[in-house]
Amino acid sequence: MGESAGGGLAAAIAILARDRELSPPLAKQILVYPMLDDRTDKDLTGGLAIFGHQDVLTGWMSYLGDIYKADKVPPIAAPARLEAFEGLAPLYLDCGGLDMFLRKDVAYAQRFIEAGITTELHIYQGVPHAFQRFAPTSAVVKRAFANRVAACTSF
Repeated sequence: MGESAGGGLAAAIAILARDRELSPPLAKQILVYPMLDDRTDKDLTGGLAIFGHQDVLTGWMSYLGDIYKADKVPPIAAPARLEAFEGLAPLYLDCGGLDMFLRKDVAYAQRFIEAGITTELHIYQGVPHAFQRFAPTSAVVKRAFANRVAACTSF
């Protein structure tokens, strides 16, 4: 389980677990608004996000260093670059509807669906990246936490 950059790391661990034939295999990957693709979209928030396009670019440049935006960034560094999804653990992924990562996260989940892997995707409309930090007692945060707990306890 991981959120934001930690969600990207959790996805990378799932790839490594599959590739190294971890036994027993991972039961599920739980990714919360994960940072998965260094080929980040332009800012879709109109500059209104607290965590915006420049923050994402800074994160990827810091993490990848010299290979930032290279043609051959390894999938364990940027999981969205993975080509073969077959054999990965089932996926739970959630993301805010105003999150910078929304398009890339939905595309990542779609590839699991296409590979026939059990996939649970939640998009919370009207909320940004790390939305639970801004209104921790709101209905949308309570719903997100309930879904995350259910994902952690059902596999």
